[in-house]
Amino acid sequence: MFNKLLFALFFLWQLPQNLVALLVMPFLGKLTFVDYRHYCVGFAGTRFPKNADGVSLGSFAFFHPDAVGNEFTIRHEMDGHSMDSKIFGPLYLLVIGLPSVLHLLFLKKGVDYYTFYTERRANKHAGLEERLEIKD
Repeated sequence: MFNKLLFALFFLWQLPQNLVALLVMPFLGKLTFVDYRHYCVGFAGTRFPKNADGVSLGSFAFFHPDAVGNEFTIRHEMDGHSMDSKIFGPLYLLVIGLPSVLHLLFLKKGVDYYTFYTERRANKHAGLEERLEIKD
């Protein structure tokens, strides 16, 4: 009972990003369950964008099918970004989500994606301060 109540409270606290997740879900194709941790449900979508491995939106994390076996990516999204979502609540999209998306879109070649503050925070929450892999 307590876990269900906590899930519901987190869901409401993170409502803006949960609504975005629910709106995006139908466009991700067939969803396959990946994991559940820290009141966050992870799914892989058959039509997840090829230029990204994962995204965390409130109580949900979505992954490219090729990233499902990548523990770094799973932890980064489900243990990292989902923690910031719980911390910032309704401000998450402005403080973390939008800057993270803009950083991805305008990232200069040769710059490590994970040096940006949103990604460093997620890695720190997930215990991934040292990168586990190098991504081109």
